[in-house]
Amino acid sequence: MTKPTIDWLRYLPSVLLIAVSCSQIWLAYSADLSPWSGGGFGMFSTLDAGGKRHLHAFAMRPGIRRELQIPRDMKEQVLRTLTLPTETALVNLASEFANLPTPDEGPLEAIQIQVWTAHFDPDTLEPSSSLLHSIEVRFGEY
Repeated sequence: MTKPTIDWLRYLPSVLLIAVSCSQIWLAYSADLSPWSGGGFGMFSTLDAGGKRHLHAFAMRPGIRRELQIPRDMKEQVLRTLTLPTETALVNLASEFANLPTPDEGPLEAIQIQVWTAHFDPDTLEPSSSLLHSIEVRFGEY
């Protein structure tokens, strides 16, 4: 009676590996997960690692759009967001940026976050950036 259980357990590592690879491929296409993450099954097919992506955050006040510097204590959260830039992660990051002081007067209207990725021309290897995600999170009533 234990023989069928043992036979099934023999396939468990293969089934788990297939499940991880399928979920990584699905997240890479549906949620822009970096192919280097989530199992790393696409890491040799691209240079699009989470650490190679870059982020720009802007605080918007009446008549002003100021780019924000990323504080050292937010670097880890930014790297996680760059690796898997879901809408929830971007909104949470925008909420953190909303708490940063700026020298500008007036109420904070919105935080805009842009996630960029690098591309290389296949012939010339010239680098360029392309916008992967952009979100504008509005704050307060005005």
